[in-house]
Amino acid sequence: MSGPVPEGAEGGKEAAISAVGALEGEAKKAEEEAKEAKRKEEKGKEKKRFAFPDLSLFAYRIFGRFTDRTKLVKDEELRKCLMRTTAARYVAKMYLLTMIGAIVTVAVTLPFLVRWMILRYALYSSLALGLLVGAAIFLATYMYPTYAAGMRKRKINTSLNFATQYMAILAGADVTPERIFKSLLKGDVDKIIKEEVGEIVKSIDLFGKDFYTAIQERIKDTASPKFADLLKGILAVGNMGGDLRRYLYMQGRAFMRERRIDMKKQLDGLGVAAEIYISMGVVLPLIIVVMLATMSFIGGSGINAVLWMYVVTFVMIPAVSALMLLILDSSVPREE
Repeated sequence: MSGPVPEGAEGGKEAAISAVGALEGEAKKAEEEAKEAKRKEEKGKEKKRFAFPDLSLFAYRIFGRFTDRTKLVKDEELRKCLMRTTAARYVAKMYLLTMIGAIVTVAVTLPFLVRWMILRYALYSSLALGLLVGAAIFLATYMYPTYAAGMRKRKINTSLNFATQYMAILAGADVTPERIFKSLLKGDVDKIIKEEVGEIVKSIDLFGKDFYTAIQERIKDTASPKFADLLKGILAVGNMGGDLRRYLYMQGRAFMRERRIDMKKQLDGLGVAAEIYISMGVVLPLIIVVMLATMSFIGGSGINAVLWMYVVTFVMIPAVSALMLLILDSSVPREE
């Protein structure tokens, strides 16, 4: 005979059902996370499969004996722009790219020049072009670390104000400095700050260095003097037992004030650039066209007015506009 089910049994049954449902949900969630991780891993393997091969090792095998003692590029410059190579390998790569550029230029230009010149002059001209291209490649690769470090410096200085305020909030919650830097890697801060902080966390977690030693190394290798000063202040506050939250808060306000001043200077510079563009790109072509039309009307000037109008319309105005776009592109900061 079946009697009424006790209330406690019904409650236990409902609890068991809910627990089973929760376990099934967690299992599905874990399965989806595993599939997503596998998909990302396969995508990463696919990217690596089609990645451009690194020429540093091959170049070092050829030119290594010439670059081991070279002082063209220093290791400190490469570390500032986070280039994972040594100075000797980078210089060897410079030599290899220069040689490849010169040889390819000669091989491509010589067949065309032979059609228009004597073989000897064609060969001399092709060699001259090859030397010019090789010199341009050598100069570009030589200056690239300095250029990359300067770009990193500007991006870090732009992003420091928000990152410092974020660190101040964490310090106000009594989070340890080491945990603050690890939290920055997961926080909503700019990628450039995550890269700098990631170097500190990597030194701690992978190489087993203590927090303050890792910070001292990053002070030497960072491209931004402002970020280095911020790290020095964190070291000083930690050694003296000061108020880290107040220090980060005051530094964040200082960075914000400097950022406002920089933006005001950029706006003033854009105003000057706009006036130059109006003068050179709008008013000057109109004046030239009017003068050419007048000279063509009165005659006797010996100038082909129509040809010069074509030059002004299709060469001068596009060139001035392109130059203005380059100035704007280099002056206006990009938001990450």
